[in-house]
Amino acid sequence: MIPSIRRLLVIACSILALIGVTNAQESTERSPIVNKEVVEMAKAGLTADLIIAKIKTSPCEFDTSPSALVSLKEAGVPDGVLLEMVRNPHGGQPVVEKVPERKPPPAEPVAKETPQPPSDGLPEYGHISEIRRMRRVYVVADDIDSQNLLANALSKYEGLQVVGSPDRAEVFVAFGQGSVATALKLRSGGVIDYRTKAQFIVFYRSESGRPRIVFQETEDIQTSSGWTFSRPNEVNVSRHFIKELRKVRGEMD
Repeated sequence: MIPSIRRLLVIACSILALIGVTNAQESTERSPIVNKEVVEMAKAGLTADLIIAKIKTSPCEFDTSPSALVSLKEAGVPDGVLLEMVRNPHGGQPVVEKVPERKPPPAEPVAKETPQPPSDGLPEYGHISEIRRMRRVYVVADDIDSQNLLANALSKYEGLQVVGSPDRAEVFVAFGQGSVATALKLRSGGVIDYRTKAQFIVFYRSESGRPRIVFQETEDIQTSSGWTFSRPNEVNVSRHFIKELRKVRGEMD
């Protein structure tokens, strides 16, 4: 802080403290109003409202015994002033005791309901950038071998943490077998079947409760007369996903 500003603050605080002390001294040094001074104000022609206002704003020491009230009345003090003296013999605003308000009992916390997916089961579609800050992933597959391959491949990336419970997960990876098949007959008499082997899907639960798909990739299996020419690679699709995730996280050069 600049020295001149600090000095001004110190001076200002000192002045405020001095004003407080002066006001306190003035309030303690004032002598209280007594019956005699009320009589003097009434004889001077001050109105009842003015005398009452003075009583309410000053310390007072009134004698309100029956004989003193008779003397005040004979001296010409108005009835309204006499009434205020009886009500407020020590002056100042009369203290009115407030009945403490009964506070209503605190409302019981309402448990936040977990959004449930709509009954139609239809997903939403988004972009992979929506999960760039999410880390915990849960793997779902229709066979244990694929699940282990996916879990091992994803856990090699430090930006993801494979968890063993869906309750802890932020992102879900699903890998399942396909069932759609087409057949192509060759001139040599052989048959080549192109069958969707599996689909790799990454999603999270949106605010509406629906699964929101942000990445998907399909792997095909090729067979000819029952012989398999190629097999899906769970590790390969995992690498594709991690590559795209690192891009949106700004981890790729």
